[in-house]
Amino acid sequence: MSEKFVIAQGTDASTLDPFAHSETTTSNILLQVYDSLVKRNEDMEIVPHLAVEWEQKSSKELVFHLRQDAVFHHGDQLTAEDVKFSIERMVDPANEERFPPSGRFNSMTSVDILDKYTVKVNFNRPDPNILAQLAGLMIISKGYFESIGEERFSKEPSGTGPFKFKQWDREAGKVYLERNVDYWGGKADIEVLEFHAVPHGSDRIAGLIEGNIHLTANFPPSEQENVQQYEHLTVAGTPSVGVIYMGINTNHEILKNKTLRHAIAHGIDVNKFIDEELLGCGYPLNGPVYPQAFGVDQDQKPIEYNPEKAKELLKEAGYENGVKVKLEVPDGRFTQDKEIAWSIAEQLKEIGIELEVDVQPWGPFISRFRDHKYDQMYYVGWGNFTFDPDEVYRNAFIHPKPWNPTHFHHERLAEVATEASLSLDQDKRKTLYSEALSIFRDELPWIPLFQQFDLYGLNSAWNFKARMDEFIYAFDITKAKTE
Repeated sequence: MSEKFVIAQGTDASTLDPFAHSETTTSNILLQVYDSLVKRNEDMEIVPHLAVEWEQKSSKELVFHLRQDAVFHHGDQLTAEDVKFSIERMVDPANEERFPPSGRFNSMTSVDILDKYTVKVNFNRPDPNILAQLAGLMIISKGYFESIGEERFSKEPSGTGPFKFKQWDREAGKVYLERNVDYWGGKADIEVLEFHAVPHGSDRIAGLIEGNIHLTANFPPSEQENVQQYEHLTVAGTPSVGVIYMGINTNHEILKNKTLRHAIAHGIDVNKFIDEELLGCGYPLNGPVYPQAFGVDQDQKPIEYNPEKAKELLKEAGYENGVKVKLEVPDGRFTQDKEIAWSIAEQLKEIGIELEVDVQPWGPFISRFRDHKYDQMYYVGWGNFTFDPDEVYRNAFIHPKPWNPTHFHHERLAEVATEASLSLDQDKRKTLYSEALSIFRDELPWIPLFQQFDLYGLNSAWNFKARMDEFIYAFDITKAKTE
């Protein structure tokens, strides 16, 4: 009997084109099918993957030597042509609006093929984070893409990874994969792998208990004691690169008022809902980046919960008699997302702000995010797997980037973020990011809430280690030894 393993996430894939999305849930499916040039190991160190080694020829040239035993699932061998095609497809300016991650790679301009298994990547500037970024760029087959066309490619992926694509049942929210027995890295313990979209935490827990689900992400903290009473279940967890925040449309007639944004921030007791909704599984943030990342100024503390100050600021903003605003929230994408939003609404009510909570399915929600169609505020997460502030400051706060539905732009912040992205002097970059954080806290295009502590429910017949970057590599999930 085949070893089947079912992973439940809060949402289905939005596409199976690895370049055309920005969701961790979609990445977790595609990471099983595709490989990248480099990757992070469980300790978050950059290690070789499809590239066995690399050399920095100059500040604007990086040479990669490819492994010679990687084969795509449709039978073609990986070559330098595929790496060139993948990178140049991502950095093509014509694709910027369609490919949300493209801003991460805009330092790369072209790829030269030096031989069948060697490429030279060319840059328009020094990029201190390029290896971290390339860990997130999946390599696709030039021949396969050109033979089936982009539309089919977005539904029928073929990579060099440890699992082969079999079927995507979009109506059921399920993706079916099977073990790639010819994988260059060896055979996975899992033979049949399925991803199921299960929006509600209670349903994911029920599936775990019944044995229909083997691993669930977005595990509700309130279920830890319940699950741990079952001998066949266990819980794994780790601090995450994911930060949860409230983004603000700074062009909105009401919310363009910076003083009002500060009133909202001081009216939210983050520690209260971390304790009550997350049972301690979260950490207050002082800005848009988690503290384990490079260059985060820890001397700047999280925004103080101060309802009296919030009321004063509300009056100063011109809303002494109160104001009504709206927050759009996904249903089940993030742990306790709508419950936390309702808690925030109760808190803001106490200072005179009526918060309308608009709960939406993930599909329409993320479409509005991509299209910059949020009316007022939105509740969402940002998973910064680069461990560097550059990922957020350049992509989220320089208008009109695809990931900037706040419509926010601040000239000095843009200058600081750009200068930091060009420098290889790490001390200088730390100073610049401290200034960037100060500007962010003064302007508040986001209200930072908390760094996630990710919990996973697991069938104890399997070994699994939670990763800080939020990614799930099914190849690393092994069958537990029985006595």
